[in-house]
Amino acid sequence: MPLALVANVPFVLVVNPSLPVRTTAELVRYAKANPNKLSFGSSGQGSPHHLYMELFKTMTGTELVHVPYKGSVPALTDVMAGVISLMFVDLAPSLNLIRAGRVRALGVSSKTRVAELPDVPPIADDVPGFEAVAWQMLVAPAGTPKPVVEKLHEALKQFEADPETQRKIKQLGMIPIATPPVAAMQTYIKSEIARWGRVVVKSGASAD
Repeated sequence: MPLALVANVPFVLVVNPSLPVRTTAELVRYAKANPNKLSFGSSGQGSPHHLYMELFKTMTGTELVHVPYKGSVPALTDVMAGVISLMFVDLAPSLNLIRAGRVRALGVSSKTRVAELPDVPPIADDVPGFEAVAWQMLVAPAGTPKPVVEKLHEALKQFEADPETQRKIKQLGMIPIATPPVAAMQTYIKSEIARWGRVVVKSGASAD
């Protein structure tokens, strides 16, 4: 039973600096001109890093080669080394590397910019409709009485609206969200299950 949607967790699309692209649009053009020549890393088959790129491939009509790793950090290390060309990566492990020029950030996976990378545009600027974010939600056990759910929902809604709460959420590399009503969150969960279920099946991460 959802109580409050707290924040979205954006990822960053990064490439090896030697790749001759500086924007998402340039990456799409380069990938289309060189099908299956670019490889992307992930933290494993079916991980967010993998599925976000599968969504990107579908929406851009590009052909990229998936290289699964045992964790996102080894994959990111190989992007820096030029062993693989690109990947979607969490903000936390990539931020200092981006600032140091070890990898090049092309875009963020959220529909809005991220405070820690103000100069990096959303991928949606070049790929309309693209959004791929993890989300943080507080939940209660199924069957929790409705009055209790509503009371907790209202309390958490007020807590989230506090400027200090929002500041701390942003410091963690997340984007604060004004939580929707409980019924809307239930609908959102169902839509996310359906949306990513289609991506999982198309990616081959599931045999179903």
